[in-house]
Amino acid sequence: SARENEMAGGKNKTSKAMPPTLWSPSPSPAPSQPPSPASQDKPLSQWSGRALGYGYMLVSTTCFTGMAAVSKVIGPRATTEEKLFWRSLVSVCLALGAHLLAGGRFTGLGRPRRPLLLLLRGLSGHLALLAYLEGIERLPLAVAVFLGKVHPLAAAVLSWLFLGEPLRASRVAAIAASLGGVALIARPAAGVASTPASGLGTALALLAGVLSGAAYCCVRALGRSEEAELWTLLSLPLVSLPFCARAALLPAPAAAAAGGQAAERGAELWLWFLALGLATQGGQIFLARGLRILPAASGTQTMYFGTVSGVFLGVLLGDGWPSWQFWIGGGIILAALHLAERAEADAREKES
Repeated sequence: SARENEMAGGKNKTSKAMPPTLWSPSPSPAPSQPPSPASQDKPLSQWSGRALGYGYMLVSTTCFTGMAAVSKVIGPRATTEEKLFWRSLVSVCLALGAHLLAGGRFTGLGRPRRPLLLLLRGLSGHLALLAYLEGIERLPLAVAVFLGKVHPLAAAVLSWLFLGEPLRASRVAAIAASLGGVALIARPAAGVASTPASGLGTALALLAGVLSGAAYCCVRALGRSEEAELWTLLSLPLVSLPFCARAALLPAPAAAAAGGQAAERGAELWLWFLALGLATQGGQIFLARGLRILPAASGTQTMYFGTVSGVFLGVLLGDGWPSWQFWIGGGIILAALHLAERAEADAREKES
């Protein structure tokens, strides 16, 4: 009847008007922007998620410090390019092996979502590692690790500029305080910066810190875009391998071009190459997972604790035992991180 048709027409009009109302209160953001801990409603789950992220970052920075210690143990027995090549080869084998053991297939991996961003991450990470390992050869381990810790500031600024992540005054102050704590830890060996070799090492370590900040910003962006973790892990070694292949596969010509002589490859050196790759792979895995949970400014500030592990590893390599400055510096780092988290949590509660 006409009355029924009119009612049906009213329902159709109502159904056409419903989609904006249904879509607007969507409980989760678009796939390109996965929910962050800051957007969760329950404070308990928010803090537990951030605690997991900080745990990942602590493991990551410890692994990277171990990588630096292994590189220093290898020393002049291998060039920096050789170290990077074998480190990268081990990382690729471990990443692909873990993917296959988990039931994955190469055919089902698919293309990366952000290939240019992956390339930028690989290039910045490769150059950062190259500068860092060269700096380690010219500086004590604790000093090199300290100088490389400018990357949280670089990552925070770059994430603020390019990713739109907030950079509150409390976080900037915490980064500055943490840098002061790191300086206090490394102060006993600060006098080494007076020689030309250590001066170049200082410049290389600082450059490595800035480039590392750029690489971590890329990792954060890849995590937000839900890029497959395997592609994120492969981005760095797949860039390093072609750049360093000649020095590793033809060590004699490479060493002659550098004015030296290639060392013989004994079993011990191969084991150190394996340890170098294992430490780096562990650092990369937990870095990617930590920055999926934490903003770049918060996550990378946690990596200041790498200075603490760097001092302990330096003791094992023959450096002196930490002084009172080490413990005070570590306390400053811990307090700055905690106060910054409290300040940002209070700010988020006020905004909500």
